[in-house]
Amino acid sequence: MNATDILNRPSRFDQLRRLPLLQLLVAAIATGLLWAFSPTLGDLQAAIAREEAARSGVGIGYWFGWYGGVSPGSYSLIVPALSAAVGSLALLCLATFAIAALAHPVSRRAAHPTALSWAIVVAAILNMMSGRVTFAVGAAFALAALLLMQRRYAFGCAAVLLISGLASPLAPAFVGLAVVPFLIHRGTRGRAVWTVTVGAVLGVAVPFVLFGAPGAQGFPWTTLFWCLLIAAGAVVALTETPSRWIPWLAAVAVLVIFSFPNGVGSNISRFFCLVLPCVCLYFSRRSPRVLALALVPALVYAMFVAVTDQVAVADAGDTAQDYGPLKSRLLATDDLDNHRVEMVDGGTHAGSHLLGSTVKLARGWENQSDSRYNPIFYVPGALTPDTYRDWLRENAVGYVAVSSDPLRQLKKEAALVNTGLPYLTKTWSNRDWTLYRLADARPIVPPPVRLVTDSPSRLVVDIPAGGPYPMQIRPNRYLVARNVADPSISACVAETPQGWITIRALTPGQYTLEGTISVRGVLAEQPPVCG
Repeated sequence: MNATDILNRPSRFDQLRRLPLLQLLVAAIATGLLWAFSPTLGDLQAAIAREEAARSGVGIGYWFGWYGGVSPGSYSLIVPALSAAVGSLALLCLATFAIAALAHPVSRRAAHPTALSWAIVVAAILNMMSGRVTFAVGAAFALAALLLMQRRYAFGCAAVLLISGLASPLAPAFVGLAVVPFLIHRGTRGRAVWTVTVGAVLGVAVPFVLFGAPGAQGFPWTTLFWCLLIAAGAVVALTETPSRWIPWLAAVAVLVIFSFPNGVGSNISRFFCLVLPCVCLYFSRRSPRVLALALVPALVYAMFVAVTDQVAVADAGDTAQDYGPLKSRLLATDDLDNHRVEMVDGGTHAGSHLLGSTVKLARGWENQSDSRYNPIFYVPGALTPDTYRDWLRENAVGYVAVSSDPLRQLKKEAALVNTGLPYLTKTWSNRDWTLYRLADARPIVPPPVRLVTDSPSRLVVDIPAGGPYPMQIRPNRYLVARNVADPSISACVAETPQGWITIRALTPGQYTLEGTISVRGVLAEQPPVCG
């Protein structure tokens, strides 16, 4: 038996009539309801923020709006551009519907085709309910790639899996995790398996080569418990070699990911609650009754996550009006261009785009970057009045905005600020927000360098000859500084031990700092001549 030779013997599930049109109708109703109510789902807010950044000219190389500067491509290479074209919510709905449309043809060769096609549709809807745009797009491409593999389009399968990774590296990584046992087993190491393996590796490797490993994603022990419980159910469901080794391999992977902080973190749980049940229904010889019992943990956990995200939205109730007065107050200040705002956000982090589209935020809505650059909020006991003041100054924060009902993970910071810190002066408040000004705030671009103009995609600075001059901007392999009058002249950008940059120019003048994707950037090399 190889990866594509699955039993054709009908199971009890197949005594039910196949109804692909009904599946499409269910997906259409679910996406229609999401579109109609447009809930402020947490992950969706992050996607909208990147969508608006892309519309303002930010490419995949560098974005000045969050964390002192980040690469949007490390989140997704293609989703921000797609979202800018159609909108993040629309893209999420389209990707979910595409998965539902692919579910029936992909499931035809499965051991339990009807159950599998419904499982794929339900998984797509539950993912949509959590607002995960990039994963929905990546999963849609991954499913299309598997359909091409079934129809023996080897090159097309590998190419589409690569595109899947450009949307979300998690999607091809999950495919690769499921195919590894078939690659190891000599009897199933055929062309189809090699095709899927190569495509999955490319889908993960290309984003990694271009942008490196992200910061660590949190991984609660409760999530680990559910992953292992779901894996145990899959062990019961899968009895044939080599598919029976998939849950064992996944269990080892999740234990390693839990033990060593990394960029995947709790995101691995999506494989267990959304992907692994589909793998079981594709390969398992077990009876429908045994499968139903074995997959109960996956269904319970997947629904719990989706419902919890919906409840969080209902409890938060964030609207654009909540941020309007705060935004107006900030934009009325005369020193905001050269400072950032630390927003102790409320509800669903909607301020990451409702405010972040026009104001440079010291943080944002990206867990990996937050844990990498701001350990003060993650190391127990690290957040004190003194360390907080130092952090604000280091990040060139001029103002701190505190929600009256902050996010759970921001409550400690809000409580600290609300104790009345001597270096923070209250300047304004309403029922939703309190705004503080930091005394002796450090600018993003300190003298003798002068900030000329700024936007989410670029900064123009006036640099005197010499240097190096410090700037509170995050280093990045694609961040370059070119002379405005003569773009062939570059200034040297170097990283400081504190994780910021210095800039040095032999030729004085105005320079544009922006992110440019290039071979030199991939190799993290400076221009041959600076200035």
